[in-house]
Amino acid sequence: MFIKLLKKYKLEFIFLTSLLIITIMSHQEWFRFGNILSFSDIWFQYPETLKEAFLSNTWIKNGGFGMPAIQLYKILFIALWSFLGKIGLQFTEILQITHLIPIAILGFLSPYFLIKHLTKEKSIAFVSAVFYGSTTPFLLRQYAGHLSIAFIIALAPLILYLLILALEKNTLRQWIIFSLVYWIGVCYEPRIMYIVTIILGIYFLFFGMPSFKKCGWKLFASIALFVGLSAFWILPIASGSFSESISNIAERGLFGNIHYSIFTSLTLFHDSWTGSEPIPFSLQPIPLYFWIIPIIVVFFFLFQPKNEDKKRVTFFGIIWLMGIFLTKQASAPFPNAFQWLRETIPGFLMFRSGSKFWFVVSLGYIGLLSYGLLWLRKKKEHKWGKIGFALVTIAILIISFLNLGPLIMGNFGGMFAEREIPQDYLTLKPFILEQPEYFRTLWTPRDSRWGIYTNEHPKISNVNTISTEWVLFANQTKKPIQKRIVDIYNKNYSNNLLDVSSIKYIIIPLRDTANDDDFYIYYGNSTEFYINTLDNLNYLKRIDIGTQEVKIYENEEYLDHIYISSISQTLDRLDKSKISNVEYKFINPTEYKIIFNYTEPFYLYFSEAYHINWKLANEKFKWYNGFSEKNYVFDETHEKAYGFLNRWYVDPSKINKNSNGEYELIIYFQPQSYFYLGLLISGTTLFCCIGYLIYDWRRERKKKPLLKQQKA
Repeated sequence: MFIKLLKKYKLEFIFLTSLLIITIMSHQEWFRFGNILSFSDIWFQYPETLKEAFLSNTWIKNGGFGMPAIQLYKILFIALWSFLGKIGLQFTEILQITHLIPIAILGFLSPYFLIKHLTKEKSIAFVSAVFYGSTTPFLLRQYAGHLSIAFIIALAPLILYLLILALEKNTLRQWIIFSLVYWIGVCYEPRIMYIVTIILGIYFLFFGMPSFKKCGWKLFASIALFVGLSAFWILPIASGSFSESISNIAERGLFGNIHYSIFTSLTLFHDSWTGSEPIPFSLQPIPLYFWIIPIIVVFFFLFQPKNEDKKRVTFFGIIWLMGIFLTKQASAPFPNAFQWLRETIPGFLMFRSGSKFWFVVSLGYIGLLSYGLLWLRKKKEHKWGKIGFALVTIAILIISFLNLGPLIMGNFGGMFAEREIPQDYLTLKPFILEQPEYFRTLWTPRDSRWGIYTNEHPKISNVNTISTEWVLFANQTKKPIQKRIVDIYNKNYSNNLLDVSSIKYIIIPLRDTANDDDFYIYYGNSTEFYINTLDNLNYLKRIDIGTQEVKIYENEEYLDHIYISSISQTLDRLDKSKISNVEYKFINPTEYKIIFNYTEPFYLYFSEAYHINWKLANEKFKWYNGFSEKNYVFDETHEKAYGFLNRWYVDPSKINKNSNGEYELIIYFQPQSYFYLGLLISGTTLFCCIGYLIYDWRRERKKKPLLKQQKA
């Protein structure tokens, strides 16, 4: 059986095997299990953190003072991370399964299947696939750990291919498969899928409208399936619970105009590219050979393809021009166009730079190059056609392998370099985890990617917090950044601020030059400055746990995560004699149960970041009661404590005791109810999709013997 298949698909087997060999050679570290990979945006996570990941639904608790989970769509692979962590896999191994290996393989195979289907030429598909998988913007995404974006770039040609199949075959099964893959893409990166959706829409206008009467209801069914599958994140966002957090991110201004131009767009050249290890934000000159591909494409445009190819060439030409126009960002021509699009087109405000549109140029290029090569292939009866095809093919492959060179040679760095956790952080880890009580750690000037953190022991970045929760207390003058960072320790209420923030330890990380992560160069370039500052504080005590370079200071009088006070407390007048601990149980990051016997009114303090959707409910509260404001108590007394935390004024006489004769309250984050409802809808929709695909597969399988009998 295998021999017959090999004979039938011999050429395709050779091309696919070659692509896999190129993939493995250029991504060697990504296929080697047992190593540690972490760089830039990819922060290392210990098993203890991974196991808790599934609990972080609408509120993320293990970092800073907590925050709404505006990236709730990622729960698909976060749940998988959590499961794989629980069965014993390490962080890099999990990353390899969910991101690294799929990106590496799909980056080459995805365009291969698209172009093979369009041109019916395996050799052209091979050349196009090598080109798409080796463009410098795509490789730089992988280098910097922008893995969710890289995943969609790798997946985009496959999604377009599945839409083409759905339109051509027009079966419910094909539309469901397209919907599922499209949904998976959105779960990884909705911003890039927004761009993919525009591309799909343009393709549908070209090739779907003529058959709209036949496929229209299936298209709308696919949209309905996507909405159902995505209900777990659509409902919490649609409730308006995250609008402020989303606006804070979406309303950021344009970034890095100097790094984009019409020339870098045309040549698909990322300005950090050096031909070896990239130098981020360095404005590298464009090597001459990067102009070969644009020249080839312009040459193809001078010769009109045959009529049957004109429509597809026009489609890819529009995609190519659209990508070039958007990736040039604010450069000439039309320098204000990108900002106008951000202000005018719904959803476009998500894009701070043109870098998200690089893959659109790549997709346009592989379409135009493929049909150009196909045109030359059809001219094979002419000598110039054969020579032209060979020369263009060789040129594309040489340029592609020049780009892949530093990856193959192993000197690309970034996410392609193996890392080693410094011993100091391995010493710190058990010291933190073996303490059962709740507390936070504050990292000065900022946290290390190797620092342990969990729901019970969140970590805080000093430099980030002085511009967010502690912005009211931070010095915003034009002092050097290192002085602004430590200024928070020199207030007359600094000790109280650490106490109410539940901070037990302040940690000064080491200079991690071995892992290309020496962030001190951005914060004064000196560890001694921070050590000397903390050594001079009488309310902190330096402790020795056996670390060599990491310094640890203890704040002994920190307050618990939840506590009560008989009076209203302020930072400058914190009276701890009026503060009492209260029994509470952590259910998950969005829910806590409090039990008490106090009969007099008191203030309930909760040291998570203030959010209007933190609510108090009585002991009989269930998640499905969370939609109505009538099911919450003391909501009118909910206010900011110390300017950034939560506080309620509780009068026990207004609530009933439980069956044990105690008072019981629930602290609850209201959007979680919408998440649970959405999860039920999404789970049901997914079950129906998979159920139908299994049913359809079995039905088709039963038909095959009957068809053979009829033919006989």
